[in-house]
Amino acid sequence: MPRTLTLALRAVVTLLVFSFASDVQAQTSPDRVAISGRTVSADGTKTTYEASFFTPYNPLSLQDMLQRIPGASISDSVASSERRGLRGNEDAILINGQQITGKDSGGASALQRISAVQVARIEILRGSSSEVQSTTQRIINVILREDAGDTLTITAALPNYTNDGSARPIVGLTYAVNEPNRNYSIALNTNPIYRPWRRNKITSDLSGQDILSSVESEQHNRYTIQTTGRYEQTFDTGSRLQLNGLGSWQINDRERREVFRDPRQPVAINQVSDNLEISKRDDFTVELSADYSFPFGKSDTVTLLALVNWAKENRDRDVFDLEPVDEPVTVRQFRKDVKTETIARGTYDRTFSPTLGGQIGVEGTINTQDTDFDLSTLVDGTLVPLAIFNSDGKVTEYRSEAFSTLRWKPLSTVETEFGLAAEASRITQNSADVNSARSLFFVKPTFNVYWDVTPRNKLFFSVARDVGQLNFANFVATITQTDRELEAGNPDIKPVKSWDYEVGLEHQLAGGAGVITGRAFYRQLQDARGRLSFNGLVSQIGNIGDGEEYGAEVEISIDFTRLGWWDGVLTADYLRRKTSVVDPFDNVSRRFGFTPLWETSFIYRHEIKTIIDGHVSVNFSQFGARFINDIDKEDRLKEGGSLTLSVEHRLTENVRVNFSTNNFLNRKIIRERKILAFAPDGSRVLTGTRRDRSQWGRIYNVFVRATF
Repeated sequence: MPRTLTLALRAVVTLLVFSFASDVQAQTSPDRVAISGRTVSADGTKTTYEASFFTPYNPLSLQDMLQRIPGASISDSVASSERRGLRGNEDAILINGQQITGKDSGGASALQRISAVQVARIEILRGSSSEVQSTTQRIINVILREDAGDTLTITAALPNYTNDGSARPIVGLTYAVNEPNRNYSIALNTNPIYRPWRRNKITSDLSGQDILSSVESEQHNRYTIQTTGRYEQTFDTGSRLQLNGLGSWQINDRERREVFRDPRQPVAINQVSDNLEISKRDDFTVELSADYSFPFGKSDTVTLLALVNWAKENRDRDVFDLEPVDEPVTVRQFRKDVKTETIARGTYDRTFSPTLGGQIGVEGTINTQDTDFDLSTLVDGTLVPLAIFNSDGKVTEYRSEAFSTLRWKPLSTVETEFGLAAEASRITQNSADVNSARSLFFVKPTFNVYWDVTPRNKLFFSVARDVGQLNFANFVATITQTDRELEAGNPDIKPVKSWDYEVGLEHQLAGGAGVITGRAFYRQLQDARGRLSFNGLVSQIGNIGDGEEYGAEVEISIDFTRLGWWDGVLTADYLRRKTSVVDPFDNVSRRFGFTPLWETSFIYRHEIKTIIDGHVSVNFSQFGARFINDIDKEDRLKEGGSLTLSVEHRLTENVRVNFSTNNFLNRKIIRERKILAFAPDGSRVLTGTRRDRSQWGRIYNVFVRATF
């Protein structure tokens, strides 16, 4: 058994022993702090926090309330990927017991638009749910008040960037109405982001002598305007209608200048070239979704869902050679992508008895991407279009899925969930260079077990067959943003398949003082994704064979108030994994690209009733080195930790002022590159190295939040 997996299983067993020991102690000593507004079900599967629980903390938003609940965080791994369709959405956030139907406007974004006065209670659910497919996460169910009336939430901020002292205002408005049997909201947000980067690059030969250096400076302006809306209606018959909408427009401009020098030459004559690149990108996204559920009989429910998502991206890029010849434009790139996704789903739920229930359903999806990619380069003073294979065309996927789930409680402390899905799809690609069609078929069984070892200890086990989402951008040629290198498209790329195994234990500390969760996981992958050689000169994204991933994660969340210490909540998380796949260029085992060996996060919020009448918070996250393997290089990318500090003052009952700093550690990003070339025998040999160092400075913010 691999050592990492052995250690992971030992950690889970240790946590299990600790849980039993703490249970024995809890039975002989009462909870130290009585909790008002918090109740736990007899079997420990549901913890309810009434609005009165949060009264001492005067929250303005739902996010403020969640920060006071140990273990209410939603994990977001660096290596996480988009899921297929709506059924694959494991968003563990429910509003009034129902998932938010959406791809770009799901539950996580809805949380940011709900004010505290709208919330009647928050339920933390542990176990299976017909609303969330095959998840071992904790489920957050937010129950809204029916008598909250209308509320207006205003957010305004003025972040200041230390690199050049500039500022970009942020504005957010949310208007919400909560009435009996009906609630709706509309929000408008602007979010400008400005990041002035600076990178130093040094290229060395095999002897270690520096042969080329460059200084790259970049001004990155991104401005987003987004409007969202949600409407929910409950009818006298018990049926419910939910409508969601999103519209987003983003301007993404980038100006980059890079000066190359030969360090072997005297300073007066060592400048090799001076390049200027100007990129402009516009993104438009519109999403509309609806779901309608209606009960009939005593234990039957039918739910119908539909979603339409349309996105368009225009990208222009010009490269200027300022030195030594001062050419006007040497490279010009234009790319337009139009993407659509249309989904329809129907489900039928039936409860046969208190211990047996099930669901059957079907889902149909049509995905398209239409790409137009043109590239021109300067030849004898004239821009000449380059002929690029597979640069234009339309990709279409028709996918249908039938699925069923059976939930059974053979014992009062054991809950099981059996699932089976069959998916069929057909993918076509049509262009001047590629005309292809292929069909895919997958069977996806799942099995989950939840065992309430004690009311405060839950053991969970999961086995699932997963099929990853295809990114149609990989089907056609493109130019990478970081290295500005051409990548060939791959019309034959397949989705990644895997068998996923997970076992874990969740222990709730006595008196609601916190939650400790440990889990071990193992994934056996087929058709893992990576870079392949296209013609020996450029690469393309493709399937590189089978691989595996295994590891463990531990999360500790503690409310020190319930321990009788001080008024603060801490959540710390550490994940460690090991991955392996055979590299297609060297035929040796290596780690997955862009998947770090470890990830960690630390969030602490401390209430201060005197002096500032508010709270201070610390948010730190970091992950290990990531690797990129390509045809002519191997990169190791290492980023420093990200630290955000904030202090919030309650100005009035309805107004908060927040002072914060992002990137407080002024983190560095180091890229170490091995430059490779193919030897006559087909092996790759090292020809040189390059080291890049990037930094973008601190950001200071002044936020004002108000709810009326």
